[in-house]
Formats: sequence, structure tokens, C-alpha cells
Amino acid sequence: MTQVDNTVTAAADTTAPDTIATASQIILVRHGLPGGPAVADPSLGAEGVAQARRLAEWLRAEPVAQFVSSHYARAHETALLAAQPHALEVHVDKRLREWDSDRTTYATPEAIAATPRGKAFAEGRYDEFIPDYDKVATAARMRAAVTEAAERAPGQLTVIVSHGGVINTLLTDILQAPSPFFFNPGYTSMTRVAVLRSGRFVIQSVNETAHLRV
Repeated sequence: MTQVDNTVTAAADTTAPDTIATASQIILVRHGLPGGPAVADPSLGAEGVAQARRLAEWLRAEPVAQFVSSHYARAHETALLAAQPHALEVHVDKRLREWDSDRTTYATPEAIAATPRGKAFAEGRYDEFIPDYDKVATAARMRAAVTEAAERAPGQLTVIVSHGGVINTLLTDILQAPSPFFFNPGYTSMTRVAVLRSGRFVIQSVNETAHLRV
């Protein structure tokens, strides 16, 4: 996989008011459903590919300036499929990786449904599901990655494909919520955030999945 520097060169209009209307718009996407054997970095399965293609059709009419993704296969493949209608490359940023990047196998929450951790997830007891990880450092790297993406396309729309855990961590950091995980993002779900020139993040929607029901 080659990292592509797909830098957008548009200049920010610094004379415009620093409002949500003039802010950089970010769509945070969770990757599609992985498939295949239990490995550390699985690719998308057939259902995940279908989800990513539905996402691509939904985004076709959106004025996307750039696509950015984690370096994990499931996220990068989702971004590549989503970017096809726009004929855009995908910029890879390793800071968008999931919270537990040192594990040797990846298992979806559905695959561990029979375990205590899986049952906690299914029942919405998320504090019993999340692993032990550095929440402050994770939120900081996500903020930095999203901020830099916004700065490359000031006042424009960026699609970022990442992972459910770190998307939660970023949102709860914005909200200053006590738990770093508060919702179960659907595969290829979209969460919209505005990034103002001041650096302030404003959440506009969470867990959009209408494209999966069309």
C-alpha cells in the first residue's frame, strides 16, 4: 500500500467570519465489515465491500475535496471504494488507527458475542467493553489528524475513514464526556464534525446509516 499525499491547495478565506457555516466540514466514517480469517489486519468481507459501495453512492453528490484513511486494510479499502465516484486518491494517516493497534488478531464485536466483553457491548455496557488504552493520547492524535486534514481543505468537505473506538474517543473528548465510548457506530456510518479556524470542533450528527437502508 502506497501512501498518497493528496494535499488540497485551496486557501482559507480568513476575512470570512469564523462560524460553522465557513468551517471545514469533516465526515468521520467507520470502516466496512471485515471478513476472512482472524488476522491482525483483515480486509473487507463481501458485506463490507457492499457497505462501502453504498457509501460511495451516497457521497457521489457531496462536494468532497479529499479522502483520508487509517492505514489498516479495512479502513483504507473502504476509503478507496468511497472515493471512486470522485476520482480522488486516498491520503493515509496512521494516526487514525484503532485504539488497540498492538493486537495479533482482530475480532469484530459480533464475533466475540458469546464472551463477557461481547455481551457487554451488545447490551450497551460500553465501559465493560473498552480495552485499557491511553485515552488522552488517542484523543490528541485523532484531533491532530482531523485538524491537519481540515487545514489541507479549508472550508471544504473531507471524508475520513477510521475506526469505531477512536471515533468515539474523539467525540467524547469534544463533549468532555466521562466515558470514552458512548455509542455503537454502524459499519460505514457517518458522523459529521465542523472544524472552525479557531480549532474548535462542533459535532453536527452522529452515526448516520441511511445509505445502508436505501
